[in-house]
Amino acid sequence: MITNEDVTKLKEVFVTKEDLEAFAVKFATKEDLKAFATKEDLKAFATKEDLKAFATKEELNQGLGDLRVEIGEVNDKVDTIAASVARIENSLDGIAGAIQDLRTENGAGAAHLARHDRQIAALATHTGALIPN
Repeated sequence: MITNEDVTKLKEVFVTKEDLEAFAVKFATKEDLKAFATKEDLKAFATKEDLKAFATKEELNQGLGDLRVEIGEVNDKVDTIAASVARIENSLDGIAGAIQDLRTENGAGAAHLARHDRQIAALATHTGALIPN
């Protein structure tokens, strides 16, 4: 439930009817302009004819409809690209897995080779054979 404190806070944050009425008085009316402005002064303001150069509400709505269609097409392309990227990621995961397997195998092979080197050196020492470097 809203309390009186809440209403007071809302009046501080949001514009009230009284605020708008006080604000609206600050703008010149058509009569004010006719009474105090010269023809030269009024040339600075846009006329109905000037405003016809801009798009109408219907034209803007048509443009928005076209824009929505184009955005839909872009979304479809993004979805297609995302699917392609997902396939590439899967392929890269497979390649990365294969590389990791090769690294593991190379590490095991290096350990195996080092053990053989030690065994050959030990045999050469016990038999008195010379091993060329």
